Amino acid sequence: MARMPNRLRSSRARPVNDASAPVAFDSMRRDDLPEVLAIESLSFSEPWTEEMFLYELSSEGISEVLVARADEGSGLHIAGFLCAWIVAGELQINNIAVHPGYRRRGVASQLLEEIIRRAKSMGAKAGYLEVRASNEAANALYQRYGFRQIGRRRNYYDHPREDAILMAKKPL
Repeated sequence: MARMPNRLRSSRARPVNDASAPVAFDSMRRDDLPEVLAIESLSFSEPWTEEMFLYELSSEGISEVLVARADEGSGLHIAGFLCAWIVAGELQINNIAVHPGYRRRGVASQLLEEIIRRAKSMGAKAGYLEVRASNEAANALYQRYGFRQIGRRRNYYDHPREDAILMAKKPL
């Protein structure tokens, strides 16, 4: 289930400005999990658990788990992450989140561009995701990248109960 943050909570300080955040992409590692879990809990009312991320990390050959690392003078930080599957010619975006200090600075866009580039290089022809119906920012982002609504899953999310919008990008 692709998700983008739908509310902010306070967090430890990170650099914030209006400029685009330059990031470097890397495969997520087990030692990234404390930072990833912090971003996850800051971003979602029902955050993924450590076990869920460990499953993604252990699903080699299927799962692409990326982190976007940024360094703005205070050392490397994980600015955001994306979890996706690339199977049978299809990209399935399962989870995407950006640290509150890096939101609205192009990190989610850069993550999407990177996973689409990787998926195409692996032969994927289409991309899919689910997003909360009320998450206008995420819906707009996905639409900018050519994803279109193809369906709706009633009551897909809990806390709060809400529909998921199914989106597809064909061709990828």
